[in-house]
Amino acid sequence: MEEYSRIIKYQEKKDFENQRNYGIDLLRMISMINIIILHINLYSNQLYLRENDKKFKSIWRLEAMSYFAVDCFGLISGIVGYKRYKFANLIYIWINTSFYSSIFSLYLYFNNRTNFKYMILSFFPILICRHWYINAYFKLYLFIPFLNFGMNNLIKRTYKNLVCFYILFFPFYYLIRIILNIKRKNINFLNNGYTSHWLIILYIIGGYLGKYILINKSKISVKYAIICILIYLFSAFISSESFFILIKKKNQINNKKLLINYLSPTIISESLSLIMMFSKLSINNKIVIKIISLYTPLTLNALFLHSRLFNEKFISFNWMNKLKPNIICLAICLLGIIMFFFCVSIDYLRAILFKYLKIKQFCMAIEKKFPKLI
Repeated sequence: MEEYSRIIKYQEKKDFENQRNYGIDLLRMISMINIIILHINLYSNQLYLRENDKKFKSIWRLEAMSYFAVDCFGLISGIVGYKRYKFANLIYIWINTSFYSSIFSLYLYFNNRTNFKYMILSFFPILICRHWYINAYFKLYLFIPFLNFGMNNLIKRTYKNLVCFYILFFPFYYLIRIILNIKRKNINFLNNGYTSHWLIILYIIGGYLGKYILINKSKISVKYAIICILIYLFSAFISSESFFILIKKKNQINNKKLLINYLSPTIISESLSLIMMFSKLSINNKIVIKIISLYTPLTLNALFLHSRLFNEKFISFNWMNKLKPNIICLAICLLGIIMFFFCVSIDYLRAILFKYLKIKQFCMAIEKKFPKLI
């Protein structure tokens, strides 16, 4: 009987692995690299160059090409999360974030760069909004059981209409609000995408993609890939060129980053085109699969880790000012890739420590003491 039970569990595990979309996992890693690139542009002050600087257009074109990353992350959460939910994961996210936050704060405290109160509060990073995305993701996770229940019980037609409404309404709502210069706070609940509200909308859209659109595992054709890449490049081109046009029209529209925004139709188009392409990638190489399987679970912590390294100025970007315009974008991309693998490698050591301390078992034990949410 026990042997039979082991066979069933093994078969279930194999079925799950067969269902796993490594193309989507790879896109998750690429999205994190692009988030790091966005932060390099920000913390290196490359976004604040003057218009007549030769690097100006190159940097903003790279910015437009990387802005899809956060929206992709939200959509992927829905694609992979609409089927299952574990309350233990929510506790695990809290412990992970608190772990890194406390380490950084202890370092700053003993180097006289912060006070005792700040150090104590670092053990509760979610409560004090230490990082907006982690905080928004945590809030999203609280609502996932209810979102999943709704998404799995809606009929396809109703769900499709809801997703179409979200995709069409919110981006154009954002554009109209900016163009008409409407600043009322009660209609700005999405805060340009920097809120859990926007992540919830992306999660719902991603759930529809995972449930109805990406279930066809046919291999990607060259024509299909070219179309997806062209849509991505065209969307990025429109985003950057609109910025260059608006920057010349001073005092007409306050927000010059009209289309370089998480709510922008062009940025959403970038995200969807890449998801449609990567979801059809057939990855069979065992080494590549092993690398993806190893690093994908660590990508979220890489977000918090690199942000703190940049924010606390552990890394200097002064050397970038000396780079020539024709190589600065390449240097930023390479640094983004290096920082990603550095952060996930550090987090891999954290994962080994947590495995030794049986943190996941601790989280699962807490979950069992609460009523089942689903």
